[in-house]
Amino acid sequence: MFESVDEIYEQVSSKISREEFDARLEEKKNALGGLCDDAMCARIVANDLGFSSAPSENNGPVEIGDIKEDSGNVSFRARVLNVYEPREFTRNDGTIGRVANVFVGDSTGRIRISVWDDQVELIRSGQVKQGTTVTVSGNTKAGLNGVEVHVGNNGLFAVSDEEVIIASTEKKIGEIDREMSDVSVCGKILEIGPVKTFTRKDGREGKVSNMMIGDETGTIRLTLWDEKSELANELRIGESIQVMNGYARSNNFSKKIEISVGSMGSINKLDREVDYKMKFVKISEITDGMNGINLSARILDISDARSFIRKDGSEGHIGNFIVGDETGKIRLTLWDDKTEYLDEFDFDETVDIINAYAKVNNFSQAVEINIGSRGTIKPSTADVVYQEKMDKLADILPGRSYSVQARVVEIGDLREFEREDGTRNAVANIEIEDETGSMRVALWGEHAAIVNDLQPGMEIRFSDIFSKFGMNETIELSAGNRTKITILWAPGRPQQKQE
Repeated sequence: MFESVDEIYEQVSSKISREEFDARLEEKKNALGGLCDDAMCARIVANDLGFSSAPSENNGPVEIGDIKEDSGNVSFRARVLNVYEPREFTRNDGTIGRVANVFVGDSTGRIRISVWDDQVELIRSGQVKQGTTVTVSGNTKAGLNGVEVHVGNNGLFAVSDEEVIIASTEKKIGEIDREMSDVSVCGKILEIGPVKTFTRKDGREGKVSNMMIGDETGTIRLTLWDEKSELANELRIGESIQVMNGYARSNNFSKKIEISVGSMGSINKLDREVDYKMKFVKISEITDGMNGINLSARILDISDARSFIRKDGSEGHIGNFIVGDETGKIRLTLWDDKTEYLDEFDFDETVDIINAYAKVNNFSQAVEINIGSRGTIKPSTADVVYQEKMDKLADILPGRSYSVQARVVEIGDLREFEREDGTRNAVANIEIEDETGSMRVALWGEHAAIVNDLQPGMEIRFSDIFSKFGMNETIELSAGNRTKITILWAPGRPQQKQE
């Protein structure tokens, strides 16, 4: 049952005279423009004085940080951070209900409020908006993302003229961890993806878009769901934004932490620029599982694009660069439409590789970097010097690619043979040695013909030659399509010949 103005005044009579109370009551009624009756306005005045007129186990207003699921009825003041559009629904008895969600905060935390029925009017009228201070009295309830406060017709949801300090929960991108809720972060937009539609398990249509943002601590992917996905058409690369009330999770594929922004989240443009400077790594720093790799490197080799059929029957495309810097070289794999880069860049050109990810190649067991839908390659102004590192024969392990320089010791015959599919191939074997040991090398296909130009004592270099177990379980080298062979020196033959 609603309290009268007199009953409400009795609760605050020790703190204020009746004349001053009535004056504040009239001021509040005028400020709210008739949206509240006398009793509700009196409850607002009492709450402004630190008294809750709703039944509560608390003696006065509480702070958001102290609100728990079992707190029951609570009263507090807070500043509005986000207001979401009210919606109507039909109850089981046929009556129309209304509900709106508001996200508020104070110096101790943030919380979601669900405002019901008549209390929604302040939101519909525009009296409550972002930045407004509100006085709230309602009941706590467990929500999907933690405790919530629900305010019905017997509760209190009103505008207050008091200032409320907001606790800063804004984090840097490098501080965001998986399973964080209520994520607030600022960043510069680096990439914006298209809006895509999909069908949920229940048959309903959903929408999603992605963008990449960065600050001085790193980069992170934003996933925008449903109505929030349309922001991809309103925002521009280079703009700085503030993300509020997102939630962090680990991407099932990349295992990298991302921020999702759903119906309770928001994205606002900033009038300041977020400081972002792209961080570049060296090839020697790349390890398995790294994401968001930025690298300046020189192109050492370019493959042709190849097509393949995925398990789901769709066609995919793949191609490779070999790139290097002063710390080493690495294979760069391009997927699907990214294979177009193979025609855009030339041998020995310097490029910036942006937003690549690293993983171990199942065949060679070497770490490689990959460019998928989120990665790009562009011309670079960086001064990259590549000097190939030569491996010693004694250090070679099976199942990896190496670059070696050694002397030819023994030369076998060139043999041709027929494969199972009826095609012809060729192979030749040579023995090489350096100061650490000797090893057999199998030369396949076009490489086999080089034995006609070899003689014992020649200095020879192999780049990207693969190691494996050969006969008698001894390690040998195998020169395939990716291998480059260079004759460096021979008695009376100073010139180089590259195969």
